[in-house]
Amino acid sequence: MEFIDFGVNLAKIRMKSNISAYELSLRIDKDASYIHKVESGKINISLKTILRICEELNIDPIELFKTA
Repeated sequence: MEFIDFGVNLAKIRMKSNISAYELSLRIDKDASYIHKVESGKINISLKTILRICEELNIDPIELFKTA
């Protein structure tokens, strides 16, 4: 799995949950551009942040790692 695959999954799930990237970044105490960078595969993300995102989106972490 590439970073971009993870990011695409995150974007799909986030949009399905009707949460903007900006709102999600606020909820996880990150800079406003952070989610966009993750979703575009430009940065590596820590396990701690993955778990925090999953908590906010009410999903199991495996959902972010599924491949098409």
